[in-house]
Amino acid sequence: MLKSKKMKKLFYEYWIRPWAPIMLLFVLFSFTSCEKDEDLTPVIEIALDGESFDPYERYAQIKSFGGIKYVDNAIKKIFILYLQVDDGEPRLDRQHFALYVLDSDGDDNDALLDIGTYTWESPDSKYAGVEIPGDQEYVVWNNVQVMDVHNGLICLEAEGEFYNPYIQRNMTVDLTLENWEIGLDIDATPYGYLLD
Repeated sequence: MLKSKKMKKLFYEYWIRPWAPIMLLFVLFSFTSCEKDEDLTPVIEIALDGESFDPYERYAQIKSFGGIKYVDNAIKKIFILYLQVDDGEPRLDRQHFALYVLDSDGDDNDALLDIGTYTWESPDSKYAGVEIPGDQEYVVWNNVQVMDVHNGLICLEAEGEFYNPYIQRNMTVDLTLENWEIGLDIDATPYGYLLD
């Protein structure tokens, strides 16, 4: 019996105790990151002024673009989500909603975008915009949390407020993307010029 207690104590001291914090971190991380291994179903959830709606019913086109470019010895990275009301060619003068995050000093890695916080105030060279462009549009505030980028997919949460020129008042937005495919065609949206 004494030998058994000693063995249990040794097992605890040399195996359970050192590995317990690592296992706890692994469990916590698996609940807070994007689902990588199980369900890769793309999710888009959006609400304007607190009212949720199906973006596929409101918008004829939902496109994205992500790109990387070396500019003046820095790495620029961008992600754009573009939702256009009609079926026409994607252009800035067509009615649409856009979310874009631009990192003008990105990490030198293979990721299409770096994880972090992007806002209209551009902390650490990480700028974000949410807008419905038109005459005299402007951003009031926004906050975009890029939580994960993996295998050409992105997970992010965005919130903000902007002036909508079509209804001539400010609107709020809440948006979530999970396992959303990052398009590689720079012409899929009219915002590719931001990468220059």
